[in-house]
Amino acid sequence: MIILKYLHLAIDLGASGGKVMAGNIQNDKLILSEVNRFSNSPVEINGISYWNILNLYNHIIESIQIAQKNDQKILSLGIDSWGVDFGLLNENGYLINNPVHYRNMFKTNIMQEAIKKAGKKWIYEHSPTQFQPFNTLYQILAYQKYAPDFVRISKDLLMIPSLLNYFLTGEKAIDFTMATTTQIYNHRKRKWDEEIMKKFDIPDILPEIVPAGTNIGKIKKDVLNNNSNIDVILPASHDTGSAYAAIASDPSDTLFISLGTWCLTGAIVKEVPFNEELMENNLAAEGCLDGSFRILANVTGMWLIQGIIKSLNLPDNGDTYQKITDMAQNAKPFSSYINVDDPSLQNPQDMIQAIIQQSIKDNDTVLNETSQVIRTALEGIAFKVNEVKEKLSKILKIDFKRVHAVGGGTRNKLLCQFIADATGLTVLTGPIEGTAVGNLVSQLYALKFLKNFEEARDLIKRSFDFQIFEPKEYDVWKEAFASFQKKK
Repeated sequence: MIILKYLHLAIDLGASGGKVMAGNIQNDKLILSEVNRFSNSPVEINGISYWNILNLYNHIIESIQIAQKNDQKILSLGIDSWGVDFGLLNENGYLINNPVHYRNMFKTNIMQEAIKKAGKKWIYEHSPTQFQPFNTLYQILAYQKYAPDFVRISKDLLMIPSLLNYFLTGEKAIDFTMATTTQIYNHRKRKWDEEIMKKFDIPDILPEIVPAGTNIGKIKKDVLNNNSNIDVILPASHDTGSAYAAIASDPSDTLFISLGTWCLTGAIVKEVPFNEELMENNLAAEGCLDGSFRILANVTGMWLIQGIIKSLNLPDNGDTYQKITDMAQNAKPFSSYINVDDPSLQNPQDMIQAIIQQSIKDNDTVLNETSQVIRTALEGIAFKVNEVKEKLSKILKIDFKRVHAVGGGTRNKLLCQFIADATGLTVLTGPIEGTAVGNLVSQLYALKFLKNFEEARDLIKRSFDFQIFEPKEYDVWKEAFASFQKKK
């Protein structure tokens, strides 16, 4: 194990858990070491799920203290997380609410009410990104409807990383990548859209937007008694933004995937094109570390496998994932087809039963074995990735040469091979800890250890091993998908 004397901490918060990685450049390579991992378990009260934000904060403090052992000095830290969710502060800086879990919004009709009021095209023209019921815009409208007093007394709205940064530093800011997840940000004007705020009576509670890779200040002295000289960086604070920052392939002809709970599949462009096909296909336009945009689809990913493991009451660990993968490997191919993005699969009580019912709905087929359920889920993800590839190729006029995937989901080699077979493209995977790597690169850029983004990509290329999956059965997959489409 390599011990680094000077550390940068990447604090990566996911929907099911958080991890903290330490890193720095040594011998011309980016060296990583794990500091801490912890669970992120929502708390459900009266049918509403909340994030336990104070518990997350305690885990961050604990992680900093762990990293300070062995006479190691922390130079900086950066926090990234999922998008859209937020906390509210009153005029005195008190936290008004425990942030609400985005999956609650699947239970509401708020997005449809907003579209009815303003028109889908009008909203899209002002904030050209995907329509999802959990977008920040609709969560604010839900507060206005169900808890109006919260909005009335609010002075500041801070997204999850910004809220935690506020606890650490007292500073209030949001970076460009996170702002683009809200559906209140105008991608073309590159600022909050005043007309959306006016149309929906959103008060002036949104924070200042700064570029990703901005140093917002030091940790307050009362937070850490023994060390407050730590720079807090706003990295690409949306975790997908950090994940994409870790992809070193040529952005001009690569289909990018951040593979985890979601299989976030997209391409990078300098500006968001004004194209109604993006709206019709409900494609997101989200910010990247260098100020460019990724046009992507939120394909449901390893969430399905996590749900299957929960249904089987198995421990959530590496041995279980390997067992699940082996079951899928040995199952009959193409038993059925499911739309992995169907709302019924987003928060079911029993994922296995939900997939069985989805198979009946989409393909009129009953899945009798658990191994078939697992394989159908994995095949469904790969089929959906190929659908997204075809749409993006047509809309953005990109001839994709390869797929590059990062994230923990790339450990599932069977799924990576399925994606190669479904798309007919070579799939490169790595780094596995893509989000942490992108977070660290953001910090190194902010602190001038990296001069530009080309240097960042070169650093990543020479620091990590990449695995390659060549397509083996593209024609078989193409025929199977055509067969499923005919039955629909």
